[in-house]
Amino acid sequence: MAPLLDTNRFATPPTTLAAIIPWGAEAPALLTEDRTYSFRELAQESVRAAMTLAELGVRKGTHVGLLLPNGPDWITIACAVWRLGGVLVPLNTLWSAPELIRGIDRADVRLLVATPHFLNNDYARALDAAGVDLARHDTQAELLPCLSTIVWVPLAPRSGALGWQQCLVSEISEHQLQWLRALEEQTTSTDPAVIFFTSGSEAEPKAVVHTHRSVVAAARGIAERLGLEPGDRVWGYLPWFFAGGLVAGLLAPWIAGAGVICQERFDAGKAIALMERHRASTFFAWPHQAHAIIQHPNFASARINLCKGTGAQADWAHALYGPDHRAVSTWGMTETGPMACATSWSDPIAKRETTHGRPLPGVEIKVVDPDSGEELPPGREGELLVRGATMMRSYYRTRPSDCFDHHGFFHTGDRAWIDEEGYLHFVGRIRDVIKTAGASVSPAEVEAVLSAHPAVRTATVVGIPDAQRGQSGVAFVVLQGTVALDEGSLLRWCRDRLTSYKVPKRAFFVTEGELPLLGSGKVDKAKLVQRAQELLAREQGT
Repeated sequence: MAPLLDTNRFATPPTTLAAIIPWGAEAPALLTEDRTYSFRELAQESVRAAMTLAELGVRKGTHVGLLLPNGPDWITIACAVWRLGGVLVPLNTLWSAPELIRGIDRADVRLLVATPHFLNNDYARALDAAGVDLARHDTQAELLPCLSTIVWVPLAPRSGALGWQQCLVSEISEHQLQWLRALEEQTTSTDPAVIFFTSGSEAEPKAVVHTHRSVVAAARGIAERLGLEPGDRVWGYLPWFFAGGLVAGLLAPWIAGAGVICQERFDAGKAIALMERHRASTFFAWPHQAHAIIQHPNFASARINLCKGTGAQADWAHALYGPDHRAVSTWGMTETGPMACATSWSDPIAKRETTHGRPLPGVEIKVVDPDSGEELPPGREGELLVRGATMMRSYYRTRPSDCFDHHGFFHTGDRAWIDEEGYLHFVGRIRDVIKTAGASVSPAEVEAVLSAHPAVRTATVVGIPDAQRGQSGVAFVVLQGTVALDEGSLLRWCRDRLTSYKVPKRAFFVTEGELPLLGSGKVDKAKLVQRAQELLAREQGT
């Protein structure tokens, strides 16, 4: 079957998601543990998926929820939604049943495509227990009235429910292909393409609407800053339900014609074997996965030549990439596409290791005084504002005027400064401030001092209630390997480098696995506050 879309017929670069992928190429697009899929093979599967979704009622504007692990089914169904002009709603595979129900309801998901279970999560059983009919098909119910149909991948968990394999069309006529092509051509760059949920690091996850244009702009900018080429093989374990995983980890490589190495379940040893087998050149992952790979006994002897990717500022960068790497540093959030700033692979390594880069093409940034709104000069720290090509359209069911200021800037809530050359220096969240005895303490500043100790790998600082001071800082510290360090010595290190009120009240030593994580891979600071209070109460015998 010929690919649905011939991108050569565009006089200007395509700006819709179904158009940016080189569908006609025979080059590897997705490399899994079991097999390799070419772009052409995935194109054929996405056409079948599009016809299947069309028979299930998906049209332009239909919200389709996707609850699947990374893999060929995820991306072929996602591309099928975009071909039809639908809106993809990637759902977090780490969510509980109540969180799933809230997400489906908040984003008005009409059709849900889901796996019955993944890892330790039994979604079918959990949704059934919550009162969701697993066999819902073109019906309306009091619970989740927006949701009319559920399709299970690959097979239905019970009799009467719809299974993807049972629904999948087998034959597609030329007339149907023409109909699909017509639908695809009706989709414009300003149409909504995907609703991402934020990681929920500060509050309930927000539903973020991105258009085809914003996602394409972000993917193109990231591919350029990373220096991605068709011969690159990109390994990453960022879930595609997050903007970073889908846009940076999958679409940016594909826009450059590079192949993506996909692992459904993370295993450091298997990741090393996959990178070696497929000659990975580029790396996308969370810090704890990078550490797990470096510490694995097979890493030292593996023939891996990673040189591109993210994390240039991280303590593991030189161990993973080597001394002459071209890895970059980035800044962004779900609302900004995700990455709105990045260093370039060609920047001096000093810039890549100490800054978060300059804005992607079409993006503007500025730093303002959080109180007055006055724009600050280079070197002055304030709130970071962003506008431009990669920005979200709005939060779902929220007017853009309630998301942006009257100049079109998005107020990120991040504390940052910009140097004389236009490079961004991220400091931390504005609200992530510890108020102690009337003074403001930036956890990021204290974390930087702690992490500078040669025995410390990572440090996370949180504020806990203090009857005398309002709040006190408490540090959770992960040490390098088996290096020994006592709390007193570490706090003395801090006293030599910080004003007294910034020194943490306590430092607790933990392993990396003991740090609670959000679904995004970020440390869950709310849980660390609870943990600190429990540890202190236990010490006091209360």
